[in-house]
Amino acid sequence: MFARFQAHAAPGAALMFTSGDVEGVAIGELQGDPLYHGSLNEAEYRALLETHGFDVAAHVAQDPTCGYRTVWLARQRDTP
Repeated sequence: MFARFQAHAAPGAALMFTSGDVEGVAIGELQGDPLYHGSLNEAEYRALLETHGFDVAAHVAQDPTCGYRTVWLARQRDTP
């Protein structure tokens, strides 16, 4: 997924996403159907962002102002 983000992001582009706060898998529910959730740990997300040309601008785990979601904001480097 990060290779795709990199391929589509212009220099300086922002990338914002949510993730789990720990590595693991969970099955939730959406409108009565099972919904798969998979997450990496923080170090793995940071390494993937770095490898694919993004610098982390902000990261908040379990942000109480965002429904306790873990939020990432990264910026595509100006040069590859």
